[in-house]
Amino acid sequence: MRPIMLCALAATVALPTFRASAQQAGPPEPIVRAGIDPPRVVVGQPTTLRIEVLAPNYLTSPPAMPSFQISNAATRQLRSVNINEQHDGATYAGVRFEYAIYPQEAGLYALPEQSVGIKYAAEPPAVRDVSVPLPRLPFEAYVPDAAAAMRPFLSARKLTAEQSVKRSSDKLKPGDAVTRTVRVDAEGTQAMLLPPQTFAAVDGLRLYPAQPVLNDTTDGRADVTTSTRTDSAIYMLERNGSYALPEIVIAWWNTESARIEQIRLEAMPLEVEGGPTAGGLPSGAWTWEAVRDAVIDHWALVSLLFIGIIGLAWGAPAAARRLMRIFQRRHAAYLNSEAWSFRHLRRAAGKRDAADVYFGLLAWLQRFEPVAKVGTIDALTSAAQDPLLDQQIAALRAELFAPQRTSAGWSPRKLIGRLRSARRRLRRRSHRHGLPRVLPDRINPMGEPTARFSNRRVAR
Repeated sequence: MRPIMLCALAATVALPTFRASAQQAGPPEPIVRAGIDPPRVVVGQPTTLRIEVLAPNYLTSPPAMPSFQISNAATRQLRSVNINEQHDGATYAGVRFEYAIYPQEAGLYALPEQSVGIKYAAEPPAVRDVSVPLPRLPFEAYVPDAAAAMRPFLSARKLTAEQSVKRSSDKLKPGDAVTRTVRVDAEGTQAMLLPPQTFAAVDGLRLYPAQPVLNDTTDGRADVTTSTRTDSAIYMLERNGSYALPEIVIAWWNTESARIEQIRLEAMPLEVEGGPTAGGLPSGAWTWEAVRDAVIDHWALVSLLFIGIIGLAWGAPAAARRLMRIFQRRHAAYLNSEAWSFRHLRRAAGKRDAADVYFGLLAWLQRFEPVAKVGTIDALTSAAQDPLLDQQIAALRAELFAPQRTSAGWSPRKLIGRLRSARRRLRRRSHRHGLPRVLPDRINPMGEPTARFSNRRVAR
């Protein structure tokens, strides 16, 4: 610390405004002092940058401080404190600024060449405006030799982790959803430096990772930063069987004991048995509820088919059976349609089951043509540009993944209302701009039409 502080002070004294001879010959000049402590830190641990800005008489406005952003490092302001000093019989007033710099990679760092803007009452009420350059303060970040093989490297004074599993039903069946949540609490580092948890894929389960939740808190009196990262994923159960969500191992470097420690989150067994639930994907089985939905959505066609079946049943049994097969094919297509997925999503919202709604939303997006290529919630919100929809989806995610419930819960009625509106608008937009037609490969196998025929008028 002392060699770097002395270098920094020497650099500032060498500036014209800090020369003792200049201060004796003319009016008092502003003083800027800068230093970094400690000059060598473990990757992920903070070093503190202190800047003291003093001016004769008093400052007429707060100093204009640079951002102190450094490549591969995160900078956060800690505090600012008013200070007063006496120099050669003159009174100086100013501010001490403190910043925490968290290096993310091993190597040598230095503050870029920047300046501090100072406005002060040189001879009240006259105001003087000066810019004072700062020295390039160096510091180093390193990974301890004992932890050189850690991937990723994570350092903290203290670290704890816990997991929870939320099931959509007590007795799991195909179509149910299981939410696994891992929360990591660390002391002495920022949440953005905590590595994401990787949820392993399991054969027979469909994996839907969720957006992480990051939170930092600072105790100003104890000067301690506590960070929290919460990662979650939804596993959709596709078929019967015995499964296990794999064990999660978190390795980290304890800066207090200077050694590697591990936290193990045990594997979570799952038993899936029985038929699919109402919240699952369509199984193709005929039920009274499925028939009722088909009749409601296709009542005109059903009426014609019913009349036709009655008429044909007397003299054309074969034709009646053919019509029944057509109806069955249409019903099977409906069970795999966007309309069925959206109807299932509305039903799940009516039951206020957040996990079922979240899974139903993901399943619907896979079939909703305007965003089906990506099929993610982020793609929907980006296309819809609806702040109220964003608010409801954020509240739904918080209900499932946030470590603590927020006061503003999600509303099934509002969520479905905003989704209906977005569905209509995006459909109209797609039809207005025209969706690309998908034709069989045997039609125009050579690709683009030739110039000879591309501009010919259509025969009428």
